[in-house]
Amino acid sequence: MRLNVAILAGGKGSRIGLDKGFLELNGRMFAEILLERFDGCNVVFVCRDKKQAETYRTKFNCNTIIDTVKEFSPLAGIHSALEHFRDYVLIVAVDMPLVRRELAEFLYRKARGYDALIPRWSDGKLEPLLACYSYTAVKEIEQCITRGVRKVSKPFENLKTLYYPIERLRVFDEKLISFVNVNTPKDLEMVRCLSTGTEDL
Repeated sequence: MRLNVAILAGGKGSRIGLDKGFLELNGRMFAEILLERFDGCNVVFVCRDKKQAETYRTKFNCNTIIDTVKEFSPLAGIHSALEHFRDYVLIVAVDMPLVRRELAEFLYRKARGYDALIPRWSDGKLEPLLACYSYTAVKEIEQCITRGVRKVSKPFENLKTLYYPIERLRVFDEKLISFVNVNTPKDLEMVRCLSTGTEDL
């Protein structure tokens, strides 16, 4: 299935001291892993500025766009991605290298007919950075950005949003490792442990 995929490169990981796209797992950088994971899809990296975009293009030979709003929140990256594709877009954070392709394709298909599909844990916690959004949501996002609302999930409270139970996604990812992201060296070590024995990693 040919997905539109926007990978949020984000800012420099202050707690880990390196651009997260350059972190390594089994000898490959996170950005490389995600490019391979979504091979055959329409993939673009959403970068914080021209310098980061140029670095990614040079290092990974990939397509890039730049955040429309500087130093805001991932909401600006989602907005940039929607303006770029003007269609449904799967959003993936660059620090989530264990995301399963089958799970991503399911989210993309299931989002049809909605303004957004956001996975939700049983305790109510949302995963807006591994989710699917429609261009129909762009105006609501713009209004939130204009008001200075940084909470990623806020615009979708007023839209036709499907909050999909994450437990149902175990059929594609038994341990739900797709949703593990890296913010600290300890997180990185955990991801490396989880990747052991995982196919295509």
